[in-house]
Amino acid sequence: MTVNELKSMATKYGWSFHDYQENIGMLSFVKVIDGDPARINIYSTKMTVATCINHPNKGKTQLFRKRVNRILMGKIFNNPRTHTHKGYRTK
Repeated sequence: MTVNELKSMATKYGWSFHDYQENIGMLSFVKVIDGDPARINIYSTKMTVATCINHPNKGKTQLFRKRVNRILMGKIFNNPRTHTHKGYRTK
């Protein structure tokens, strides 16, 4: 997906553009979810997506998903906690 496609999709789901680091191909989007700030970092060269949220039980977490396609990207923008069965979590 292109940078413009990702920006358009993020806007559609209510995410605000935060930053673009061209040297590493990373786009960042932010949104307040249930009163807490959330961030999605997309490394566009390999389509790895990191969601940074405040989990109700586990506190602040990061969830990484690799090789995300357009359909899955829409699901992540809709709900960054969505289970994809392809990724790993860090605290």
